[in-house]
Amino acid sequence: MNTQEILSIFYWYLTLLGIGLISLPFTFLLFNKFTSKGYAFTKTVGIILTSYICFLLTSYKLLSFDKLSTFFAIFLWILINVFIFYKAHKNIKKTIQSSIFSIFLIELLFLASFISWTIVRSYQPSIEGLEKFMDFGFVNSTLRSEYLPPKDMWLSGHTINYYWYGHYVTAFLIKISGINSGIGYNLMLATIFGLSLTGIFNIVSTLIKKTGIATKRKIFLGGIISALGVVLAGNFHTPYMLWKNNFENYWYPDATRFIGYNPETNDKTIHEFPLYSFVVSDLHAHLINLPFAILYIALLSRFLLEKDSYSNIKIFVPLGFVLGIMFMTNSWDFGNYAITTACVIGLVSLFKEGINLKLISKIVMNAVITIITALIVTFPFLTNFESIAQGVDFVKAQTPLWQLLILWGYPLCITLIFLIALIPKQDKTNKVDVFVIALLTAGWILILLPEIIYVKDIYGTDHHRANTMFKLTYQAFVLFYLSSGYAFIRAIALQRSFLVKLTFSFLITILIALVFIYPYHAIKTYYNDFKKQSSLRGDNWLKEEDPESYYLIEWINKNLKDKNAILLEASGDSYTKYNVVSAYTGIPTVLGWFVHQWLWRGSPLIPQQRADDVREIYVTSDIQKAKTLLKKYAVTHVIVSIKERERYTNVMEEKFAILGEKIYENGNTSLYKITKNL
Repeated sequence: MNTQEILSIFYWYLTLLGIGLISLPFTFLLFNKFTSKGYAFTKTVGIILTSYICFLLTSYKLLSFDKLSTFFAIFLWILINVFIFYKAHKNIKKTIQSSIFSIFLIELLFLASFISWTIVRSYQPSIEGLEKFMDFGFVNSTLRSEYLPPKDMWLSGHTINYYWYGHYVTAFLIKISGINSGIGYNLMLATIFGLSLTGIFNIVSTLIKKTGIATKRKIFLGGIISALGVVLAGNFHTPYMLWKNNFENYWYPDATRFIGYNPETNDKTIHEFPLYSFVVSDLHAHLINLPFAILYIALLSRFLLEKDSYSNIKIFVPLGFVLGIMFMTNSWDFGNYAITTACVIGLVSLFKEGINLKLISKIVMNAVITIITALIVTFPFLTNFESIAQGVDFVKAQTPLWQLLILWGYPLCITLIFLIALIPKQDKTNKVDVFVIALLTAGWILILLPEIIYVKDIYGTDHHRANTMFKLTYQAFVLFYLSSGYAFIRAIALQRSFLVKLTFSFLITILIALVFIYPYHAIKTYYNDFKKQSSLRGDNWLKEEDPESYYLIEWINKNLKDKNAILLEASGDSYTKYNVVSAYTGIPTVLGWFVHQWLWRGSPLIPQQRADDVREIYVTSDIQKAKTLLKKYAVTHVIVSIKERERYTNVMEEKFAILGEKIYENGNTSLYKITKNL
């Protein structure tokens, strides 16, 4: 890494630290019952609330999305926290003094995990492959947009019709820190890694401490088992395949593409989990939402930690707020965590008070408060969002039991060990135990639902339930592995016999070891044994493979500041290297990846019409026809490069010089500015 990249890491970390420190008073009020007073959530809370203030300002066009609006949002957040500090400064000072060691430990844990994944990413920082063009395009489009919602970089004249809020948050942090977006993309991945790890550690260590029988060593051990489990562990697919075949033939993505692929069937599914996301590094909605989901679980746990939970609006309004943020970041998780909330509130209530009409009325009222809060939070987003779901139907295939056992064998072991240890000791069961049982229950519901129903989208036949399984089981993984540290420590603690404790400990150690085989293979393979020269620039690959596109993008980013600019470039198929210019600059093009637009718009008609028109503009020799089509899409700049010539035979470039002027040329790449009055 060069000096600029190291400075970028420093500026980014200072930005996160500053946002976290500003948020201390508010966070301490929320999590005063947590170990370290919830310090692990200061950054996540600060990021969510400052970005949301800016989101409101720019959505209602009170301010444009620039550095001024981001710093104004920070300023307002500072004022709120200064007021809180003024009202409760004695308690806050006392809290900091009494928790200084645990706060320092959490910050050290965050810094270690953040730096560790930053270093890992530096050996393969390329923003290329899978859906990285899409994710990076969303970030760059947001950075270029004057107001929110951001413009769709792959469908000019439209705004993004996707759950884009997490990409906006990434852009928000890039604007504040002032670093290059190609570096910011990779640092955001490391940030998610660090926030997720420390958030889970804080939740689980708090839960274990609340049992009242755990030592500091057990509290730390349980927290770290869960934290590392969620962000680094795999499933039983890895040991199964290594036992069946051998180490040399193992291909790490197979752990996420098992059902329908081995053996081959007409039921192709997806069952990804966090480490796979971190390794392949698509900055996708489900990954960006991970720290927000963990914050939601922390807020949900306040239901059993706070007094008079049913009448405490301070519990359900924050839940509704974060639920709304999650809807905008990854809409699937609204449903996932509504199910989780129902399990937690229902089972904990049943344990504490039993079933009665008064209790049911309170639960219903709190559910209404939570949902109304979420709807209010999401209102500016919903007014510009059209759901791409096409209804719900019964699945056309189910997973063979043996494959379910391989993929979800570890969670099954967690559940069984916990229940086997707990059932004979029912008199010692506490509300924290019930909370963990509720999380496990929610996880199993999310596993079973894709075996019964699926949400219809454009992917039919062989892949009909793939997206549903992916989005539901991803969060099931989080719930299971988050619960593991508490379940294991509690199961051992409940045993009186030394021999039984030793047996439980040995079994648990073996289970943990099995799921931690995966990161060795996945990280080692994707990052090529760390042989590449380290860097954080996500565009270095482009400089090596396609220097003409690299220098064109560099020139556009430096010189083309027109907020209304629209590029014309060749429309590409999904997952190809077409549309790199629009993705890397954020300037809208007439049409980008075809199938992605089909998915986002719910119909192939719009992208098909545009694909035909783009082709016609490039190949026609009829200047008037080209002029009409350019006017139709308000094109301001036309790219002619190797990609356009590959995509369309007989490109008639001469007409663009007649309709405008060549403002950039490098080798076989030209950029024309359309100057004729269209």
